[in-house]
Amino acid sequence: MMKNLIHDFDEGSINICQICNSENLDLVIHLGHQPLANTFLDENSYNKETVKLYPINVLRCCNCGLVQIDQIVKQRDVYHPGYPYIPSITGLVDFQQKEFAQNCFESLNLKKGDLVIDVGSNDGNLLNYFKELGCRVVGVEPTSTYKIAKKKGIKTYNDFFNEKIAKKIVSLHGKAKLITATNVFAHMSTMGSVMRSIDLLLDKNSFFVFENHYLGNVIKDMQYDTFYHEHLRTYSAHSLKFLFNYYKLNFYNAYKVPRYGGSLRCFVSNNKSLKKSDSLKKIIKNEQNWLFSKTHFNIFKNHIIESRNKLKDKIYQIKNKKQSLVGKACPARAVVLLSYNNITKNELSYIAEQSTSLKLGLKIPSLNIPIIDSEILMKDKPDYILLLAWHLKKPIINKWRSRGLKSKFIVPLPNLQII
Repeated sequence: MMKNLIHDFDEGSINICQICNSENLDLVIHLGHQPLANTFLDENSYNKETVKLYPINVLRCCNCGLVQIDQIVKQRDVYHPGYPYIPSITGLVDFQQKEFAQNCFESLNLKKGDLVIDVGSNDGNLLNYFKELGCRVVGVEPTSTYKIAKKKGIKTYNDFFNEKIAKKIVSLHGKAKLITATNVFAHMSTMGSVMRSIDLLLDKNSFFVFENHYLGNVIKDMQYDTFYHEHLRTYSAHSLKFLFNYYKLNFYNAYKVPRYGGSLRCFVSNNKSLKKSDSLKKIIKNEQNWLFSKTHFNIFKNHIIESRNKLKDKIYQIKNKKQSLVGKACPARAVVLLSYNNITKNELSYIAEQSTSLKLGLKIPSLNIPIIDSEILMKDKPDYILLLAWHLKKPIINKWRSRGLKSKFIVPLPNLQII
């Protein structure tokens, strides 16, 4: 019988695997001390508040294969009232959420009137698509973005996902046919509470479907900028298999999707009779070739360091020639890349962000880089633009080229490119 495992962690450093609790952890890379990736400061607060920096140590569990960071920040500090991320303002993400809803509705044979619950529902964009398909919908969202969902008519509870809120939902709305979580399931420090809440909410023969960054893509495409304090865990299929086996849930299907530079869409059910898909079997088999190889992760680390050196050399050359350099797009991962490369206001004049972003008018803590409306690019016509949402390089570059912008784009990862 498997021993009782700890899956709920308090703030602070942790020295055991967040899934299997093994102490056999191997340091992959230290990314320095960094600010929270979705916390920005305005002009008034910038000089008054002490900017808190937290370490980012990326560790690999040699037992179950989970990759994780070892520092948990208080969840209410991470997911604060001014949390600025809204998925629906990015056209590609909006399209992907619509596809997610349609795929689940069809492949799981959902019916009109079935209850769908979204964990970390943000502005309610995903649930809105389920609502259009005829489902009853309920969201759970701890930040102020829940207000946007409520304006859309999406029933949303402003809280963290836990047993208390799960019991409330069951009493008021019944049990769920489907629970979803997109780019959320790797984030919660109280994963045990989350798993128990899922168990409370699932109806008979029901499903939990989620997406998160996939470790294979993170390594393949050098996505070290996805390691930040919201992303406590970076999953492999092998580590997820261990987790769901522990909670006696059937992890029966998974396949790769392009969201956020490469994610794994995973299907879990309390129906034990569902057979493992060939896709899931293939992913797990492939992972055996690299998941427990220290050499593989050492190569990953060396490539990260090499990419940092190349980027810093390029910026030095630009500044030495007195050419202008600005940033474009400010996803959370931008803060990691900028912090790790020590790129501040001295190197990057500003970051141009789309006009609908909640980050406009704010600054990145400790780096002091202002975030302003992207329209300034057409006025300034900078010599170089550092593309911080590099995983979306094609649509972003095509958009600005179509408007006649001739600035050179620096694509920092996975290999430095000048386009």
